[in-house]
Amino acid sequence: TQSTGGIREVEMPDGTVKKFIWSPKYDPRYPAFNQGPKCTQYFIDFQKCIWKKGEGYKPCDWFRHHYEHVCPAPWIEKWQDQLDRGVFPSKQLLKWQNKYPKAPAVEDDE
Repeated sequence: TQSTGGIREVEMPDGTVKKFIWSPKYDPRYPAFNQGPKCTQYFIDFQKCIWKKGEGYKPCDWFRHHYEHVCPAPWIEKWQDQLDRGVFPSKQLLKWQNKYPKAPAVEDDE
């Protein structure tokens, strides 16, 4: 499955690839027009999910699809760079990482 903007390419069981227009559903936690907090939270939730369940754990993609759709690309690039350097400014994520051991990557069944 690949996501580009609002279009998702999904591989069907027969091997064909179909394109779907996709957007996140309404989230009552973020009723305002300012999507910044929503964007940040989805990014952090994705990082927490892959930390606890392992990279490649498919249900974590739900958060990734949301932050990719809501967040501006420069924000994502900046945050990813900060994560890589170990300086991402999130007390919430740091507490999570201290609470749970990092899970190994999930092996793909294919």
